[in-house]
Order: sequence, then structure tokens, then C-alpha cells
Amino acid sequence: MSKTLGNVVDPLDTIKEFGTDALRFTLALGTAGQDLNLSTERLTSNKAFTNKLWNAGKFILQNLPNENDTSAWEKILSYKFDSEGTVVNLPLPECWVVSKLHLLIESVSASYDKFYFGEVGREIYDFFWADFADWYIEASKGRLYHSGVGGNSVASVAQAVLLYTFENILKVLHPFMPFVTEELWQALPNRKHALIVSPWPETQLPRNIGSVKKFENLQALVRAIRNARAEYFVEPAKRISASVVANKEVIDYIAEEREVLALLSRLDLQNLEFTDSSPGMISTELFALHGNADQSVHLVAGEGLEAYLPLADMVDISAEIERLSKRLSKMQKEYDALKSKLNSPQFVEKAPEAVVRGVQEKATEAEEKINLTKKRLELLK
Repeated sequence: MSKTLGNVVDPLDTIKEFGTDALRFTLALGTAGQDLNLSTERLTSNKAFTNKLWNAGKFILQNLPNENDTSAWEKILSYKFDSEGTVVNLPLPECWVVSKLHLLIESVSASYDKFYFGEVGREIYDFFWADFADWYIEASKGRLYHSGVGGNSVASVAQAVLLYTFENILKVLHPFMPFVTEELWQALPNRKHALIVSPWPETQLPRNIGSVKKFENLQALVRAIRNARAEYFVEPAKRISASVVANKEVIDYIAEEREVLALLSRLDLQNLEFTDSSPGMISTELFALHGNADQSVHLVAGEGLEAYLPLADMVDISAEIERLSKRLSKMQKEYDALKSKLNSPQFVEKAPEAVVRGVQEKATEAEEKINLTKKRLELLK
């Protein structure tokens, strides 16, 4: 920043626009010993992070039982996540997020001790946004909404894990964002002390690496289905059928979380089935579901984990054929124009080498897209 250049950032104006916590967090994410580009984009991003944190807190508060509901709170507080037995016996999504939280606490505690504040901030940001908010909160909605707040044990374990994970996120994030974390902490039920004087989380807490890997398999499957839905322009609200194929061990734990899989992937729970048949030996039930195995989108989510999505469920086949035919015609014209350029000696000899290479790369890419579109059309026909 320079007064001569007139680009000095007034911290009071910045706080007014983005908030104190967003400014502190942005400054702390810099790497020690290096200059920090204090851009509006960074501040805007970290203001969004603060809002996301606030909204997560509101969601959790809305889905906890009333403070006067003693029996519901007794059930929630009975879960002690410092016990290996409790963690291992949690359902897969809960075991995954608690294990990831315990790994995070250990990692950020070590980084705090070494004054690696930028690394601490980035790790907390990634865990909160990518793991807790994007995955666990979404997965918990099925347990909370279908079971009723304070209802059965499925709901209470989700409530206990949401509260425990969020409490610890607030603790490790507090040095960066003291104001919003303190406000959220004191809004949670049964707070005996302010966050600033609460004990730091323990390290060396139990974690189950096997469950982390299992849930990563489930995530890979969800991503594959979401990508297929996007590729075929399936309406977000539309529920589709699916068949998951894997070995028995994988099928057992994926099938156990069928509600979570259906919720996160927008699948029709009534038409979701699991089999350990190999892809070449799909069962009669699968054929009945798909109508025709060739008329299904085949997804490979990971080694030994696949899925089949019936095309008829996802698209209007005749409309899709028409759309792809038009797209193919357009791509073919673009490809022909590129090839025409490359076949012209005048262009190849006189144009700079970098330009010719760029046209060759575009032609190769266009050819690949044409081949893929042709294959998809053949599949549909």
C-alpha cells in the first residue's frame, strides 16, 4: 500500500463493509514472511465464509430440542466422543465427520504451536466448508427431518454430532474470528462459560480411518451421479432410479446409508438397488429396472464401485437425440473449418508456430468431442 499511489486500505472502512472477523481472517491467511495481496475478492470470499458459519449455527440451533426437553438433552449429552467405542459404533457419516474433526484438531493444534497461522486458517476453512457444511450438514437432514427433532436415536445421534463438531469448530476458529464465534457459542444451549475462557479441545482423540475411506467411497459415488445428472441436464428436483454394483463388503456399508445416498444424489429411494454382481452379469432385477442395460449410463465411481442410471429416467430420449444431433452438426462445422485451416499450406507456412499448434490442439479436442457425442447418440438410438 502506498499513499502516493492512493491505494491505502482504511481498516475502518473495510470493517464496515466486510466485518472485523472477515478482515482478521483474510490477514491471518497470509504466509509468514511474504507480502499479502489484500484484494476485495479475498475479503468478499471470507465474508461469505463468515455468513456460512452463521447460517450453519442457525441450522443447528433450529434442529436442537428445546432446553426444557430434559429427556432429549440427556440422550444427546450421553454421547462421549472421546471414547473410541462411541466413535467406532457411530453410523458411517457421523463416524466420518467426527474422525475428520479429531484429525483436524490434532493438525491445527500442532500448527498453532509452530505459529503456522495461515496453515491453520486454511485447514479450518476447508474442513468447515468442504466437509462439515457441504457434506455432513446435508447428510444429517435426512436423519433430522425424517425422524423428527428429539425423536428417535437416529435423530439424537445426528444432533449430538452436529453440536459436538460445531462447538469444536468454534473453538479452533475463535482466535481468527473472535466476534462471530463468541456470538454463536453463547447462542448454543447449556453454555456455562464464554468461549474465550473455554478449554482448548483435547488432541489425540479417537478416529476411525476405515470409516473415513468408506465415506470417501460414498462421496465419490454421489459426485459421479451428480456429474451425470448435470451432463444430461436432469432437473434438480427430479428423482431418478439407480443400481449400485460393487463387492459385498462395499455394498454392505453403502446400502446401509441408502437414505443418505438418495438424499445427496436425488435418487428415488423406492427404485434404488444394490448388487454385488459384476458389471457383465447384471441381475434380472437390474434389467427390469433399466428396461435395457444398454440404455443406462454406466458410472465408475472408484475401483470396484459402479452405478447404472437408466436414461429413460433422466431424459426425454427423442428430445435428447434432437439436441445432440444439432450439437453434433455445429461441432462438425467447427471441426471442418479447423481442418481446412490446417490443410492450407499458406496458413501452416506463414502463421506463427504457436498459432498453428493452437489450431491443431483445438482440432484434436473438437474431434474427441465429436466422437463422444456420436457414441452418446448411438447409445440413445
